[in-house]
Amino acid sequence: MMTTQLPNPSEKSAMSSTMHTIQRIPPPRTVLRRTGGDIAYLFLSWPIALAAFGIACLFFGLISSVVLAPVAVPAALVVATYAAQAERWLLRRFQGVTDAEGAYLRINPHDGIVAKAWTVVRDPQRWLDVIWSAVGWVVSTITWVIMITVWLTGLAQILWPVYGWFLPNHGRGDGFHFLLPFDGLNYGLLSLVNVLVGVVLLALAPWITRGMAHLQGVASRAILSSRSRQQVIEQLRVSRDAGRSAEADQLSKLERDIHDGPQQRLVRLKVDLARIERQLGPDSPAAESIRTAIHSTQETLDELRALSRGIAPPTLTELGLVAAVRQAATRPTVPVSLTTNVPEMAGALPPHVEQAAYYVISEALTNVAKHSGAGRAYIELTLDERDLVVAVTDDGVGGAALGKGTGLAGLAERVRSVDGALTVDSPAGGPTTLFALIPHGRR
Repeated sequence: MMTTQLPNPSEKSAMSSTMHTIQRIPPPRTVLRRTGGDIAYLFLSWPIALAAFGIACLFFGLISSVVLAPVAVPAALVVATYAAQAERWLLRRFQGVTDAEGAYLRINPHDGIVAKAWTVVRDPQRWLDVIWSAVGWVVSTITWVIMITVWLTGLAQILWPVYGWFLPNHGRGDGFHFLLPFDGLNYGLLSLVNVLVGVVLLALAPWITRGMAHLQGVASRAILSSRSRQQVIEQLRVSRDAGRSAEADQLSKLERDIHDGPQQRLVRLKVDLARIERQLGPDSPAAESIRTAIHSTQETLDELRALSRGIAPPTLTELGLVAAVRQAATRPTVPVSLTTNVPEMAGALPPHVEQAAYYVISEALTNVAKHSGAGRAYIELTLDERDLVVAVTDDGVGGAALGKGTGLAGLAERVRSVDGALTVDSPAGGPTTLFALIPHGRR
């Protein structure tokens, strides 16, 4: 049996992070265009964060008082909420960020003061706002000081020729002068050096400001919108599970409709044609045409049954995945053995997982029978805490690949639709192993 080395979660995260970082590096024109908004965002957010942190600390300092604590805690949470809303407004207005919204518990306007205060206290989002008041103040202080320092230092260096003459010793030994031997330089050269340093600083200032604004925006969004993002993720997960369940039900219904409708009519047609053939007699000129029609009807019936089994056979729904796989293993012309630790019962796994696994096995066995030239095939179903592992191995000629345009490529897409992964190990001369990893979402 093959062994497959898939990227581990840390490698996937690193690759995603690297690609994301590369894509987020803005061009110079974008940086310059956003400089005004970045400066406004950093300049305004710091006093708001400072005020929120100071007031929150003031109120939380009163919690030791039995009388004032029931008022101080809700008041501190409300102040933190208003500060967080101000930060969200700054992000929308100057950074174009629209996904930093919070998920607050709804306050019933008809409740009394005590009930409203209790809703505020038990709201997780408001406590996240309190955390942001502390973290946001520290982050905004750092970014604000760096931004102000870079811009003011650059402007001061450019304006040095204006005020440098009035400095003691004409400014020698101040600022950046310790980096060069300025003792022998005249005032004009000193002015040129200061202006050049200021130009460099102002040229770098937009990039530094962009970096500081991005840093603070990331920190704010990570805290202020973590709960709302989690709710969105949960809603998407529920919607996806509902869609998968609906798809599984629809496939089962389609299989039943095929079995109860076209298949039964084709069987009836075949019986009617056979009766007509007997009535005409073997010597009738039309008998040969009737026999051809009977043969064509049987072929159509076989194809329809194969299609029905590939969609969702009744055994899969009624008896479970293992029973359906055992049934599928009896169809190929080569002997097939099955090894599994999956419970032999209906509903052991979610319907979309069972249907995907059955589809993989059914198609793999079809390929074994048609193309592999194998003398034997092996199926292994392994269930662990996270995944259903499907492995189908044959001792055929090998050479199978997941190339675009092949049936295996379509099979890989089907597995990917349920968050799984499919690989093939098929060296020339065999053996061939089809390996599918399907998350089942159960613990």
